[in-house]
Amino acid sequence: MSSLPAQLGPQRPTVSEVETFPLEHILESPYGTAKGRIPARIGTLVKITTSEGFVGWGESFGPPRFVAPALEAFSRALVGQPIDIRENFAQRIIAENYHLSIGGSHIAALSGIDIALWDAQARTLGVPIGHLLGGVIRTEVPAYASIGYVTENADIDDFRAQLASAAAEGFQAAKIKIGIDPVADRQRAEAALAELGPHGELMVDYNANGTVDSVMRSLRGLLDLDPRWVEEPLPPYQHDGWERVRELGVPLAGGEALYGRFGFREPIANGHFDIIQPDAAKCGGLTEAKLISQLAYTFNRRVSPHCWGTGVAQAACLQLLSTLPDLPFGEFGGTPQFFEFDRGLNPLREGVLAEPILPANGTVAIPSGPGLGVEVDAEWARFHRVEGLFTHVASK
Repeated sequence: MSSLPAQLGPQRPTVSEVETFPLEHILESPYGTAKGRIPARIGTLVKITTSEGFVGWGESFGPPRFVAPALEAFSRALVGQPIDIRENFAQRIIAENYHLSIGGSHIAALSGIDIALWDAQARTLGVPIGHLLGGVIRTEVPAYASIGYVTENADIDDFRAQLASAAAEGFQAAKIKIGIDPVADRQRAEAALAELGPHGELMVDYNANGTVDSVMRSLRGLLDLDPRWVEEPLPPYQHDGWERVRELGVPLAGGEALYGRFGFREPIANGHFDIIQPDAAKCGGLTEAKLISQLAYTFNRRVSPHCWGTGVAQAACLQLLSTLPDLPFGEFGGTPQFFEFDRGLNPLREGVLAEPILPANGTVAIPSGPGLGVEVDAEWARFHRVEGLFTHVASK
């Protein structure tokens, strides 16, 4: 990666150090989706220090053992570069490594770098990222509980307890995992609504655990429950299948398995999703998440970002949400900008922040401090990172 010509501004802050924090917490009781349970909660934090001494943090989604090597390589190219040159840095890497495809761990690695660069620049200027990302238009957002995970034996009593805990926290909207079989899917959806109460709103998530026929059979049994949306009924590449599921007339959501503008372009243009769900920690960072949101609005689609990581990923998602317009609606009508609040056990989520992001009666305040608006507990992250995977790259 070549440096910028001197005439473009030698006094601009540059990246002087990059440090990575691969994190992993082994779960005593694994939980997950109908596709399978996960053995651990994971994530990789990225810390960037600028030539002026400011620090920016980001997060890369995915297995640290895949993401960390890419982060090390990109960090060496990043040191010495201006902190505000984000898009060109990432797109050049993608273009030069086109044979690696437009998705995967290398894009997740770039996502963490992008978020950290935004954080560093915003902290340099003393403003929240939202002020630079398009302007803050809201200071809080309603949240839905991402819960109802599949546990061992898919126990319905355990499922009810999960939803009861979300309702006790004040959540009136929840997204649950289904895709087990039509009978179990119906049972879980009914149990969720019973726990959420008469004003509860329900989203259902298949995590692509099905075929067109199995999903349509399951969904026909849920139509009378009027789910707010149906998430990932199929893999994103099964284009003809999305068109067939659409015949049932339910709102479809997707995007968490897609990367960058190139991955979202066709599904959005072809109308596969009603609700577009970029994840800043994997789709290319806040730069790409914002661009993907604008692409969605171009096709008159709604946006509801995906978020399933540590407190750093949460803060990045909230900064994005602070800037998203009310499009495509005007003064009246429409739906709220929802924040996905994972309520599964994850000590990393709260542990990485000096003051964790917490819900209050189903609402989450958008951090208003500089950058991401939160403070990372660097010592906690350093103590808990996976040995042998972390890196520290500094300018000479």
